[in-house]
Amino acid sequence: MNMINPARPLRLSRSSLIVPLSNDRFLAKAHLRGADSITLDLEDGVALNAKGAARLKLPGVVPMVSRGGAWIKVRVNRQLDMLVQDLQAAVIPGIDSIGIAKVDSAGHVRLVSEYIGKLEYERGLPVGGITLTASLETPQALQRASEIAAADPRLVGIGLGSLDIAAACGFEASPETLLYPKQVIFYAAKAAGLDSGGYLGSIANYTDLEGMRKVIRASKKFGFRGGGAIHPNQVRILNEEYAPTPEEIEEARQIVAEADIEFGAGRGAFSFKGKMVDKPVVDAARGTLELAAAVSAREAQLLELLKNPL
Repeated sequence: MNMINPARPLRLSRSSLIVPLSNDRFLAKAHLRGADSITLDLEDGVALNAKGAARLKLPGVVPMVSRGGAWIKVRVNRQLDMLVQDLQAAVIPGIDSIGIAKVDSAGHVRLVSEYIGKLEYERGLPVGGITLTASLETPQALQRASEIAAADPRLVGIGLGSLDIAAACGFEASPETLLYPKQVIFYAAKAAGLDSGGYLGSIANYTDLEGMRKVIRASKKFGFRGGGAIHPNQVRILNEEYAPTPEEIEEARQIVAEADIEFGAGRGAFSFKGKMVDKPVVDAARGTLELAAAVSAREAQLLELLKNPL
């Protein structure tokens, strides 16, 4: 059984709305919230005595929540017996990714990936088609971040469990205290060619929207490009702040246009608005334009959904 690892296209991930699979009211409206992805939670958001019923909902819930064009992820439990049951329920058509909670080693990731591959094969799904993300939530996992990030071809992103690491280490979860652990995971992800979701704060305080906006703007400067949400109002802010601004888009267009001229003339660097520009800057500008195009397509999709709600 060979796992495919195709070149994956840009998957817009400014916002991921986390919805407990036990909450029917939230599930019914999730597709209308505008999130780029929806995380169906089987882990901490679902009480122990409700997990079995929540798993049984997945085949019906997936087509319902994906109607708005969001890609779908399932967050699974750490405990082995629950993890096996979660994966058996989650490896079905329509699931794009599975989020592993409380990852503590590379072997943990590989074990989950191997079992997903077995289920994909047995169920006639493309082997390797379901991606993985990993949440690191302990100081031990933080020390192994680079090893975990390089664990498996199925892994596309790693992130920090902000409240979990704060509780494990005994500090308050704030932008200041989370800066170091977030950056450790960010650089481990980048070194492995992965995404690093999140921002320099916690999603728990969903009522302080202006405070969240400030945190996301600061996070964007550090390279973060998306994060989770537990409330629809957080989705709106994530989508707005992690989209390129009109000024950023226009500057990127100018840089790319100038680069075409300068590079065509054999010059590897040139001056733009008083600053030196070379290939890495041009590549970043092209990335901005690619992101802007994806955002524009997503906004058009959401506008159509509002006109013709499903």
